[in-house]
Amino acid sequence: MSLLSKIKNIILHVFSKSEKKVEYELHKWKKQLIIADKAICVLVILLLGVFRPDALIIGVYLLLYPYLLLTARKTAVYHLFVSSIVALIWMLIANKQYGYNTEMLTIFGLNSFPLFAWASGLFGIYILYSHWEHKFKFTSPIKKMMLFAAFYWPILIAVETIGYHIFNIKNVSAAIYAGLPICDCIHAPLWMQISYLTLGLLFFGICQLIGLDNPHHIKKKS
Repeated sequence: MSLLSKIKNIILHVFSKSEKKVEYELHKWKKQLIIADKAICVLVILLLGVFRPDALIIGVYLLLYPYLLLTARKTAVYHLFVSSIVALIWMLIANKQYGYNTEMLTIFGLNSFPLFAWASGLFGIYILYSHWEHKFKFTSPIKKMMLFAAFYWPILIAVETIGYHIFNIKNVSAAIYAGLPICDCIHAPLWMQISYLTLGLLFFGICQLIGLDNPHHIKKKS
């Protein structure tokens, strides 16, 4: 066999491997995890009426790390890192717009409640979304983002409405602004309201762009 033929065979062999379809399997505890994840989200919301909001949300954020490791979802930690960075950047931009009707802890001049609420909230919504993504079998990033938005917007508005009207968590610094229609929540300047509705999509887009895998889809070992 000539040298040229050998090189050709090597190239064909490499490309045939690269084009091999990657197969996935669902997390072995998927059914139990979706119940646990939903229960934790509901419990955190209910506990807003028991504990100081900032202390509660900081505690939830810190407990997420061991929870993900114990449930064999190490890859989800990277999603939590991204949501934390997005939350930090957001607070560096909008920190002056936050001032609540109750005392909140500040960390390096940043209001801790919205900082950790955004970090935990974006991540929590993604985790709920990730349980259902496989059912739709979308391959287009746009369709995946639209599906994420279908989770993100209703949950965001529901949590903001509950926090404002039931648990009396109010951002008095933006109280002069009208809230969204019907729910009367997210009292803030228009640019902040738009940001609230787009921050989740930004977070999801970054996760897609850097190639973070769904933590409930595990590559099958060849």
